Amino acid sequence: MGAWGLGNFENDDALDWVYELEGSEDLSAVLDAFKAINHGEPAPDMSSAYNDATECSRALAAAEVIAALRGHPHPDLPTEVAAWVGAHGHLALNETVLAEAHAAISAVLKRSELQELWEETEEYEDWREVVADLRRRL
Repeated sequence: MGAWGLGNFENDDALDWVYELEGSEDLSAVLDAFKAINHGEPAPDMSSAYNDATECSRALAAAEVIAALRGHPHPDLPTEVAAWVGAHGHLALNETVLAEAHAAISAVLKRSELQELWEETEEYEDWREVVADLRRRL
């Protein structure tokens, strides 16, 4: 899984996504991360969308950016993300962006590879609490 902790930036996929964020002057990287997960392709034997772990990790990182832009950053927000938020705090957040963030979190928790990978560990409930904390901060 390429993860070394429970946090939404404690995995390779989220940190790789940060490079995309740093190159963006608007919310395009955030919205692309939400679009990838909120419009996932149905898995062959499932009726609902199934998203891979990479898409999920990127979407959770994007949701962390929205929480930070709303003034509720995680205390362990990576320095690069905090700097981007500080430079882009003027960006307007509307209800659509917030709805996309909430939908992405729901998609991760409902049926995703990331959820299944965490479910196989002893830290599953702790991971769910990290995601629930993000949802509250949005």
